[in-house]
Amino acid sequence: MQQLKTITFFLSILLLTGCFGSSPKNANKENNSSANDAQTTSTSNAGFSCMLDGKEFSGTGTDQNINAAFHLTGDNKGQIFFRLSDMNNIGDALMFQLPAKVGPTTFTVSPTYSYGGYVTKGFLTYLDNPLTVTVSSITSTSVSGTFSGTYTLQKGTGNSNSKQTIEVTDGKFNIPFSTSAQWKKLYNAE
Repeated sequence: MQQLKTITFFLSILLLTGCFGSSPKNANKENNSSANDAQTTSTSNAGFSCMLDGKEFSGTGTDQNINAAFHLTGDNKGQIFFRLSDMNNIGDALMFQLPAKVGPTTFTVSPTYSYGGYVTKGFLTYLDNPLTVTVSSITSTSVSGTFSGTYTLQKGTGNSNSKQTIEVTDGKFNIPFSTSAQWKKLYNAE
């Protein structure tokens, strides 16, 4: 039941992304307004890269939701959440929820972390199985690190032609913490 609630939550986030203006046109407006914020990490330097299923997958910039991290509150206090996507093609995404501390976190498909990282590829959902994210630096304004591992096609999705597993290697990210009150409220973040 918890896994169903979590998957529903993240699918809602994907649908709401368009509602809150994460198009590249609006992302530039958000980036320009956030440039006035007192941040030591430039949002224009936000980005990630990896090899996903043997192909380069990367993105730069942020709209304060995509390629931005959130300090979660409530039941998830002490954790961070972030979504990595190409700002020009937000359909493919890697999402992570992990402890807000330096060091490695390994995810396997379980009720607790099955939603911790996944990629939508051709509108299919792949779950981390296993995937390791290592936070190398976390400050009040940004988080950076590496990630690698395997994703497995979520049961009940795809068809017989769908690839059952995909590998992610050489993953790197360096993103700011969001300063958007609107997105923080949606994610129950501070």
